[in-house]
Amino acid sequence: MNENIKEYLATEYNRLAYTHNYIFGYTENGMVYGAMVDNAESLLAYISTLDKASSKNGGTYSLKYKPNKAQVSIIKAHACKTLAVCTTEMLEELNRTNRQNRGQIFESLTAEILKAETPTAKNAKFTDCGDLIVNGKHYQVKYLKATFTDERTLKNLSGRH
Repeated sequence: MNENIKEYLATEYNRLAYTHNYIFGYTENGMVYGAMVDNAESLLAYISTLDKASSKNGGTYSLKYKPNKAQVSIIKAHACKTLAVCTTEMLEELNRTNRQNRGQIFESLTAEILKAETPTAKNAKFTDCGDLIVNGKHYQVKYLKATFTDERTLKNLSGRH
């Protein structure tokens, strides 16, 4: 049953997503890395986890990016480029002293390293553009515990596409 729900969420997310290029963040040996993966549509089912959305988001099922070591290995094997972004200590310090969450900090640091453009619309939907534009190519940026989508979001989008 849960595998069916996960497959449904991944399929619908992939169907609606503006881009299938990603920068996946992960930690390893005290460092934060960003793996750039192009055309990652087929990877989503392998590197995502089924979770429950928070009660403020309706408590429905959600598709999350919470990779274990095996999933990180899959990501690394498919990466066209891997960036050393910062130490985990630096990320945690920035998280303590900043109003941004870890994912937003990771995205900002990654954008700086790649000299990436950011779409003009902040918090744009995953159906409209990527989070960063690198050499004219849109990328979604995901850091630990990020949500790809959830049932409620897909239901709200079902009339749009």
